[in-house]
Amino acid sequence: MSDTTFERLSHLISETPPDPKKKGRSPRTVELLLNPAEGWLLFFLLAAVLYSTTWSVQAAGWISNLDVLSQTTALGLIASFVAAKQQRFPRLLVFSVVIIVGLLLAFWQTVLLYDQGNFTEFFARFQDWLNTIRSGGTGNDDTMFLFFILSLGFALAVISVWLVYCMRSPLLMVAANAVVLLINLNNMTDAGGIFFLILFLISSLLLLLRFNLYESIARWKRQGLRFDDDLKWDIMQAGALVSVGILIFSWVLPGSYANPVASQIWNVPQNPFLQLQNTWNRAFSPSGGGVATSNHGSFRAQLSLGGNPNLNDEVVLTMQTNSKDSAALYLELVSYETYTTNGWVLGATNPFPLEANAFLPPSSFSTQSVKERITMVNPPAEQNPYILGPSEMTSVSIPASVYNGDHGIVAWVGKNGTIRAGVSYTVNSAISDVNDTTLEGVPFPKNAPNYTPNPNRPDDLIAVNAYEDGLVRDFTQMPSNDDMKRISALAHQIVTDANATSMYDQAQALESYLKKNYSYSVDIHPPRQGDPVAWFLFDNSQKDGFCNYFSSAMVLMARSLGMPARVVAGYAPGEYNESTGQYTVRGKQAHSWVQIDFAGYGWINFEPSASFNSFVRPTGLNTPGANGTSSNQTLPTGVVPPDQRTKHKKDPDQTDPGGSTSSSSQPLFFQGPSISITLGSLILLTLFLCIAFGIWWRRLFRRYSLSTQIYGRICLLASWAGIQLQPSLTPYEYVERIRPSFARTADITALERLGDIYVRERWADPQSPEHPLRSGELAELQSIWRRLRLKLVVSVLRHPSFLGWVPARIQRYWKQYRRRHRVRKWLRKEL
Repeated sequence: MSDTTFERLSHLISETPPDPKKKGRSPRTVELLLNPAEGWLLFFLLAAVLYSTTWSVQAAGWISNLDVLSQTTALGLIASFVAAKQQRFPRLLVFSVVIIVGLLLAFWQTVLLYDQGNFTEFFARFQDWLNTIRSGGTGNDDTMFLFFILSLGFALAVISVWLVYCMRSPLLMVAANAVVLLINLNNMTDAGGIFFLILFLISSLLLLLRFNLYESIARWKRQGLRFDDDLKWDIMQAGALVSVGILIFSWVLPGSYANPVASQIWNVPQNPFLQLQNTWNRAFSPSGGGVATSNHGSFRAQLSLGGNPNLNDEVVLTMQTNSKDSAALYLELVSYETYTTNGWVLGATNPFPLEANAFLPPSSFSTQSVKERITMVNPPAEQNPYILGPSEMTSVSIPASVYNGDHGIVAWVGKNGTIRAGVSYTVNSAISDVNDTTLEGVPFPKNAPNYTPNPNRPDDLIAVNAYEDGLVRDFTQMPSNDDMKRISALAHQIVTDANATSMYDQAQALESYLKKNYSYSVDIHPPRQGDPVAWFLFDNSQKDGFCNYFSSAMVLMARSLGMPARVVAGYAPGEYNESTGQYTVRGKQAHSWVQIDFAGYGWINFEPSASFNSFVRPTGLNTPGANGTSSNQTLPTGVVPPDQRTKHKKDPDQTDPGGSTSSSSQPLFFQGPSISITLGSLILLTLFLCIAFGIWWRRLFRRYSLSTQIYGRICLLASWAGIQLQPSLTPYEYVERIRPSFARTADITALERLGDIYVRERWADPQSPEHPLRSGELAELQSIWRRLRLKLVVSVLRHPSFLGWVPARIQRYWKQYRRRHRVRKWLRKEL
């Protein structure tokens, strides 16, 4: 009888049987909980991986009250560990109960923190949040965000335990936590995330090593193999050193590399990850001190006033222009009309189609034509595929839908539903070139003529200094509350102190006041309750904020003084590259600014944000006729009525510098570096196939003994080299057929030795001295395999007969199909 059988028999004899009278939990379950077979080290490594992710969520500062996430994760970890080790009930049922309990726990914690235990208030918040998301708005309720984060933390702990202890897939557990960790590291504003990354990498590598070591030891015991008890710690020590070495090596590697072409492929709108990211940004937008996910601009029907926008440095687009005017370098996407307590929303719009290069006449007087070529690299997150261009756009080289509001154009949108990465288009705009002196002469709406558009007479000409009644009403709208009264009082005080009397002078006074008295910072923490603009102007002790706050404050103060004003979102001027003659616009240049309507001259840009330069206006006196219009001609004001704006025509002077419009909308990676894309794809595909083959090869014959594994691999390689294994051949005979593949006598001897060991291991009496398990010959197998494998691989490369399998099998299947087809045809004919 073998020593292994002796040990098993003695263990069974010495094992104390359980006491049938003992009540409560069975000894087996208690033993599994207190002394898990995998060891406590694996559990603590799992906890380290999980908490490196959990702490990164807290450090990212998404929202307040995230301190409870540590306790929630701990409860999820312990509860799921008990569920994995208990044997009384089905695991799937127990884990389902644990998930339900976790959701209830997250619900209870959220209600206590935000609603003081009022469940009805929580459900009312949830209903409002759900309605906002369904209507296409942005959810900025911190209560829902905290509930989701707590639920996700508990669920991640449960899933991690399930993958390790039940599914036996620690690699999937590491991958799941890595996704969450990377998302949070990408949204941290400081370098403290390196600690969580190091903790995660070391814990993950050691966990994978410890788990595979446990699985290997269990397999060795089943196979009756002997090993030193110190082997476990020797392997763990070596694994720790390797882990540290990997970290050091990765530290000296280049920090980042971005390939523009690969970035375009990744950022196509159909990318499921980007679609998920956009949905996340829309559903969970922290209204308080949290930060948004890292982005290169997010433009939607609602402009929220919250915490750090977390804009990154990714390239959004490149632009070529024939103008150095500051107004030409500001790229507008969308303008907002109505102010709420949380931010700005669009007014009602009526889209109408516009063919490529169709011309819309400008609605204002005294403009200059500007032509710009825009190439999208990473399109921003946006609710609609907005077309960028300076205000006011007159034509674009791709088909578009013009979103016309009640008082003029709100946005231009790509007609085909998307503006993909790599798309290039040409925009023509009529930017204002009116000077300060002229604008100072434009009266306030209350002191100027007014008119109401007549739908039956759209071609009526309007006095040059007249305002449309509806425009003034809608763009001077403000909520009626005490905060707005404070803002109005401040605006009147500012213009009084500046001795500003004209509308233009008062607008400049507001702009100058904000620039001088407030600083620009994205690291702000507005409260959850109250008006955000009032907080920025009066209650923010730091007197800082970013562009959304500066532009909103100026628009509200201007409206309180009777000026039609709106907030415009887009991109500030990019960085000029002298070698390419292009402007590079990055995500960090996503911006908002102010436009005020001056009768006859349209929407005039103002820049109230601190650290941004004000718009430079021409010097001298603008005279009628400067843009082809006579001085005694009456002109349309502010905006042209919709019926008149839709009378578009082809611009005879427009040319596309990129060629025909049909080719201009093709992505860059179809025009330029297609070879590099092809080579890169082939390299990635080859790497993937190599990894897949390596995994398959290592798992091949894994359920058999070591001699069978090696003999099976040699037979497989030999068959790939054209030496087919026949069912009638004995192992000795097949070894004789493989012998010609080896030239050296030592290799032939090793091959014959392998065949002999394999035969005796399979068919000899296990108790006889000739069995390799008792003779110790199994120890030779690894050295035999190392000697033979390279020679067989070379033989396969020299005689790759396996390449003929595909055409041979296709031919065989085709013959079988033809044979069956003839039989069916004959049967139909006979019957």
